[in-house]
Amino acid sequence: MTALLFILLVGGLLFVWVLFWRQWQDDDELPNIEHDERISPLLRGINYLLTDEPDLALQEMVQVAKLRSEAADVYMALGEMFRSHGEIGRAVRIHQNILARPDVSPELYLQAHFALAKDFQTGGLLDRALRHYQKVLDVRSDHLNALTASLRIREQSSEWLKAEELLSRIERLEGDEDGLHRAYLWCAMAQDALQNEQYNVAQEYINNALDLAKNCGHAYILLVELALKKHDVEKLKHTLSVMQRETPDYLHLLTPLLLQSDACADELMVYWQEQHDHELALAWMEEIAKHDVHAAICLREKMSFVPAGLRESLRLAAMDMNSDEFFVEQAKKWRVTMKHYSCTQCGVQTVDMRWQCPQCNQWGSMSAITEGDKLTKGVVGI
Repeated sequence: MTALLFILLVGGLLFVWVLFWRQWQDDDELPNIEHDERISPLLRGINYLLTDEPDLALQEMVQVAKLRSEAADVYMALGEMFRSHGEIGRAVRIHQNILARPDVSPELYLQAHFALAKDFQTGGLLDRALRHYQKVLDVRSDHLNALTASLRIREQSSEWLKAEELLSRIERLEGDEDGLHRAYLWCAMAQDALQNEQYNVAQEYINNALDLAKNCGHAYILLVELALKKHDVEKLKHTLSVMQRETPDYLHLLTPLLLQSDACADELMVYWQEQHDHELALAWMEEIAKHDVHAAICLREKMSFVPAGLRESLRLAAMDMNSDEFFVEQAKKWRVTMKHYSCTQCGVQTVDMRWQCPQCNQWGSMSAITEGDKLTKGVVGI
């Protein structure tokens, strides 16, 4: 029995008790609840819940709600149940019926609009969901759940400026500033500006991000891209220097960009000799092996790179750095679907780097999986 079914069961029992108590109060004697036409379908519904027949229970609960138009709790519970079963249309109709009542209370008005927004969001109708979340916020501007849900939709829709405004409101309510989250939103705006060749705007947004969080990896990636587009070698070297100090774990993401310049390749070699960053070395060799396997082998020899374990050995084999053809082919197949990044918050693993976790939606929580990291449950391959 699901949690919602249990809630309906408890709610039904409470409903019977309220009917009994009210009639007792009115008549000042033991009530005869057998004549209340709502009791039979309610009891049948409870019986169906107890015998694990939720579909039949739903039919009876709908009948109760029809017979008692003010039974808002029953209606709301039904809507939740329909949504949880994927019957979005039925959930929407229930919540719209509540809002259509002329005598709906302010609190019920708020609950119904919030529930309707969740219905539309679950069904993927994000514009409609936003409209109903806004109706909730028009009544109660500090409704944290409506603000958080709206923020998620704005992020899904890449409406970064509106998302940043919502995040600011949430922070003011919670009294806790999440600078890293907002920094990544500014970076998303900067990336859009870069794609549109609005370099000055992009620089301004990146500066905003770094003012909020010096450890925002995406900001440094964008600074490198901007320096390369503007052919600013000094700016590029300075950014790499700062990045080595502030966010070295993201340096390997830059290899496709940095290998366009011989000077940058020299910088990478110096960094390797100082830090022996295996993730950077592997990403560097993989990028070169796409075009020239022999050059990748020469680079490995120059770095005197020795894999730290099976995972790194398989990545080398996938670059064709092995004499066993079968082993190489299997390693290549494994490399395509290899979970390369893991979220430090929820543990979900992904194939590609994401600045926002696809499961818990945390920003800046994904990091490269290294030797010794354990596989987690609930793996997502994206």
